[in-house]
Amino acid sequence: MRCRLVRSLWANSFRLSSSPLPSRSIYTHFRTISTSPDSPSLDTSTIARAGALYQQEPPPFTTPTFEKRPQTLTEKIVQRYAVNLPKGKLVRSGDYISLSPAYCMTHDNSWPVALKFMSMGATQVRNPRQIVFTLDHDIQNTSDANLKKYQQIEAFAKKHSIDHFPPGRGIGHQIMVEEGNHYGGIGCLGSPLVRTDAASIWATSRTWWQIPPVARVNFTGTLPSGVTAKDIAVALNICE
Repeated sequence: MRCRLVRSLWANSFRLSSSPLPSRSIYTHFRTISTSPDSPSLDTSTIARAGALYQQEPPPFTTPTFEKRPQTLTEKIVQRYAVNLPKGKLVRSGDYISLSPAYCMTHDNSWPVALKFMSMGATQVRNPRQIVFTLDHDIQNTSDANLKKYQQIEAFAKKHSIDHFPPGRGIGHQIMVEEGNHYGGIGCLGSPLVRTDAASIWATSRTWWQIPPVARVNFTGTLPSGVTAKDIAVALNICE
């Protein structure tokens, strides 16, 4: 699943701070961002509880000097989509916030998310235009069980007027880039979600999120033949 917060911002919003980023090792940064399926699940009360966290002390690395710096691109995007912020609050890395993302995309696990949605007692998708189904993970599986799941996903999409891209239409993340003029998957901020978090967005159009730290990475030298940007991204994500 992928939660996309925004299309692109205006050009002046892409200016990043010229001041140095907090001194943090790459190892530390990537340890702090967990996408494990074992992460604690979110129930509907968690969103409300997250609001109280605004009053807590800032993270240890958020010093008064750090607060004076311009926002990073990530913080600017989150600022636009955050909801119920205290007046004058500028979001910073480490903050817990409540936000309403522009889009929430789910793939072959859309039916398990739908089961979570219904188990919460929800009966109506709050904002159908916010949700996108893209079936792309297991399309060669023609077993009765998988075909039944695809039928259930399609029926759920029709019932709730959700955009549905059937098997064979394309890879979900690429669909978010290429299909129509409204998804805007380039120049956006995205975050993975567990099923319960996705179901809560379906039901309420909102979720809670901790703004991640930002690391600057400088590459030097020349890439060996056959090594691509994707290889670099994968290497960074498993650098731990």
